[in-house]
Amino acid sequence: MNEVERRIHESEELKRPVAVRPSEVDQTGAVLAGPIRVPEQMHRAVAEFEGQDTIAVLMRNAEILENAGDYRLALNILRNVLIRKPDDVNALERMGRCLKEVGRYDEALKCYRALARTGKRLEAQINVAEIYYLSERDELALASYREVLKNVIEDQDRLFEIYKNVGNIHVRSGDLDAAQEFYDKAYTIRPDSDVLMVNYGTLEIQRENLGEAVQRFRRAVELNPENDRGWVGLALVHRQMGDHELAWANGLRALDINKGNRSAARLIVEWAVLDQKYGDAIKTLQDYLEVDGEDAEMSFTLAKLLTQVGRLNEARVEIERVLALDPGMEGAEALRIALDKELEKRSSWLKS
Repeated sequence: MNEVERRIHESEELKRPVAVRPSEVDQTGAVLAGPIRVPEQMHRAVAEFEGQDTIAVLMRNAEILENAGDYRLALNILRNVLIRKPDDVNALERMGRCLKEVGRYDEALKCYRALARTGKRLEAQINVAEIYYLSERDELALASYREVLKNVIEDQDRLFEIYKNVGNIHVRSGDLDAAQEFYDKAYTIRPDSDVLMVNYGTLEIQRENLGEAVQRFRRAVELNPENDRGWVGLALVHRQMGDHELAWANGLRALDINKGNRSAARLIVEWAVLDQKYGDAIKTLQDYLEVDGEDAEMSFTLAKLLTQVGRLNEARVEIERVLALDPGMEGAEALRIALDKELEKRSSWLKS
């Protein structure tokens, strides 16, 4: 996989962060914290959980929490259910989904394998293949999908996802003809999929057909103007074609839609530094880290840029975050020591 394709396919499709809303206060004055979109339902779920200890109520509460995006709390309830009833099909399915959402793929695999033993073999096989795909274990994913496709799959949405994912696996392995074959199969099911258009665009970049790639990415954002990955694709291709201003505008559009788009943030930072627009680069990194404050690499980039422009106190705070997230980050400790020395020197000058 080349750098262009890797950036387009980077984590946005595989990991989507849960949106977190500020704490809310209910009518009793109690603070409801966390990624809550339906605080009234959450409050009721907790109350029922404390008052009635039946599997039916527990499952209903888990459903409310999953729909609210609070996967970790839902997992706690589902564990309670499975302790009581280890072969509960609905609990296994829901737990597998919640584990997938929080990126705990190995544990999700265990749920789906257990689900296969309950009789829902095909559904479990599809989910196992998807987990392998999401965790980029491509050989296992491809083998699993091949087994799945030996069956008749009536759910067209599931079949679309399978074809698309298999196409993506072939792109990552460099088998572009096979990727085209499976994308075309997916296209017959959903010709108006903006996600598929982005994948077609990536395929054309691999083939070095930049004009065709532009058309695919444009089609993606026509179908869905909020598809940030489509705008990233346009940014990359326009940059390669020499239209730097349009590439910059496309990258900014992606970040307007999703400040947490890592690929877009990295592109804008890289281009801003090349053009000596350090303020733009710093602002882009700060906005990104508001969404994903645990990205040590991006935090380290911010610390270095703050140092470069002389904002040493801010750089010193940022390097602490880097070392807290990844104590072994190469060069981070050296930068901390250098900052401490320079700040101490400046302090001495002020005192004298």
